[in-house]
Amino acid sequence: MRKVVKFAPKDNVAIVLDDLVPDQDIDVEGENIQVRDEIPYGHKIALTDIAVGCCVYKYGEPVARCTHEIKKGDWVHVHNVESIRGLGR
Repeated sequence: MRKVVKFAPKDNVAIVLDDLVPDQDIDVEGENIQVRDEIPYGHKIALTDIAVGCCVYKYGEPVARCTHEIKKGDWVHVHNVESIRGLGR
């Protein structure tokens, strides 16, 4: 069963389809990613490291800006990003 879904090639996050736990290994398009945090269903997991100030891409579009360093496998949510949707960027 697929654990996450990535919508576009440019995306640096994927949507979680089942609750994930730390140290769990998941496959994303043939790449193994080790989960670093508890990540609930419907939330985002980082597919790459994302530096502070860089954009988070979902659906091939920038949806948020990274406010704290994010590592591959991290939970991506309000504690480490700020939304840029609707801000004209």
